[in-house]
Amino acid sequence: MELDLEEQEQVANLKAFWQDYGRWIFIGIVIAIIGFGFYWTYSWYQSNQSLKAELVYEQLIEDLQKNNLPEVLAKSKNIQDQYPKTAYAAMAGLMASNLAYTVADKDNALQQLEWVVAHAKSDSFQAIAKMRLVTILMDQKTPESLAKADRLLSESIAVGFVALQMERRGDWFWAQDKTEEAKKSYLQAWNTLSEERLKATGSKDIDPMLKKLQQQNPAPDQRLLKVKIESLGGF
Repeated sequence: MELDLEEQEQVANLKAFWQDYGRWIFIGIVIAIIGFGFYWTYSWYQSNQSLKAELVYEQLIEDLQKNNLPEVLAKSKNIQDQYPKTAYAAMAGLMASNLAYTVADKDNALQQLEWVVAHAKSDSFQAIAKMRLVTILMDQKTPESLAKADRLLSESIAVGFVALQMERRGDWFWAQDKTEEAKKSYLQAWNTLSEERLKATGSKDIDPMLKKLQQQNPAPDQRLLKVKIESLGGF
């Protein structure tokens, strides 16, 4: 069946378009296929790494329950060496550091926390490690450890940990008998926690009576902070 003039013109336009752009369309399709292949391969690799890390982490938890520090440290190192990009690497470091600190092995506790600070992919895990690291460094009370704690406290921190960072700054001042500066930091931490609760409830201003009530009956995360504030003269 012969094509009419309009159809012949459409076919000719299609041929011309393909001659001009067909090669680039083909290349684009190939690139898209390759990109999808890379994405699928990478996703599979990440999932596979995570599953392997999980198995070692489960063994670490068993050793942790037995207070077997050498095995916990060994498994933590294994995860961090073999699967550093997984969440389990940071979790292992935090768990290992806790046990090491409990049995007074501060060197390994510091080493594990420093790894998490330097390599954790989660801002929250990094923040937890930073604040724990600051606590251990302040316990040492050497010029070097206090200077290192100061540097960590001066760095930005994940949302949700700002008040804790302010409280640790207060501890840092207190460790050097700078009680006035310590109290100021503790009050800043207290007010930050109160403001965060206001935002959570959708309120804009805190009622003075409610503020007084919060001071008298602090939330669990404010109880120790209240003790520190009252030991320095109160609100």
